[in-house]
Amino acid sequence: MPEYAISAEPIAPPRAPTSTSTRMPRGMRPVIAEALAELGDIHHELVVLAADGRALALAFAERHPDRFIDVGIAEANLMGVAAGLARGGHRVVVCGMAPFLVRRAAEQLRLDLCRPGLDVTVLGVGGGVGYGTLGATHHVPEDLGTLAQMPGTRVFCPADVHDAAWAVREAVLGGGPAYVRLGAREDPQVYDLETRFSAQRPLLLGDPDTGAPGQALVVTAGATVAGALDAVAAVGPLGVSARVLALTAVSPFPRAALLDAAARADTVVTVEEHYAAAGLGAQTALSLAGHWRGRFRALAIDDRPAPVLDRTGLFRFYRIDSAAIVSALLDPNPLTE
Repeated sequence: MPEYAISAEPIAPPRAPTSTSTRMPRGMRPVIAEALAELGDIHHELVVLAADGRALALAFAERHPDRFIDVGIAEANLMGVAAGLARGGHRVVVCGMAPFLVRRAAEQLRLDLCRPGLDVTVLGVGGGVGYGTLGATHHVPEDLGTLAQMPGTRVFCPADVHDAAWAVREAVLGGGPAYVRLGAREDPQVYDLETRFSAQRPLLLGDPDTGAPGQALVVTAGATVAGALDAVAAVGPLGVSARVLALTAVSPFPRAALLDAAARADTVVTVEEHYAAAGLGAQTALSLAGHWRGRFRALAIDDRPAPVLDRTGLFRFYRIDSAAIVSALLDPNPLTE
């Protein structure tokens, strides 16, 4: 079986890593391209659509040319085509750049796909600030929250190639509308190939021996998982016991798993490549309210205009990088920012 073959068996869980600094970054697009082709081999009702961007669909188009359509730069029309095919009995995957799929086609997403609960998976490349120096036109820090508010829509935010392969399979085969945020560039490898993911039970990463009360919990998803793991590894020698709750499925929000993990913590820090008001920060705070007492801090993208920086620089600018997480863990409630 190829390294990233889509299997009927779930992916197995690894021992959680404590740092990502030694792992070679890899891009998600080649892995997902092969995953879609393999899904097409098995599921003959699967159709893949693109909006003038074929990177995710190259392998599928080569093996199943009669089930691939590129509609061109017409995202709103793309959603209408997807809706028609889904109503005709097809399982549909839509591929494109996240800022244009989410913003240009928001009305069609909501009314044509999500409201009627059609079997369509939207793969958005470059959500958040993934396109870095391309600037505001290509940044979409609201994508996860926007899709989470769409009726009956499952939302996934994988951290690396292994996570992404599982998330796409889960989204496509799970039925109904779904959105998966995929990286536009290379992402650090967080997980091993054998990792077993779950939509209901996000992975709790870190030393399993640090489960005593008094520890800190970092809640995160996607590209900020790697920084969170590095931060946890950095504060350990300083006497701070911390673990990472790494979400892949962010909507429906895994409230029960969060409350279970937070029960052993006196500090919760959320970190996300997203606006806090519509993302993990808000969902975590709402879930904890009335059920947990402790110190809470949300690290997220704010409303300042983005400078011309790559993604690493933008993470540092918005203080959602590993250094900011370390600061939050050491001083969760600073008097000044």
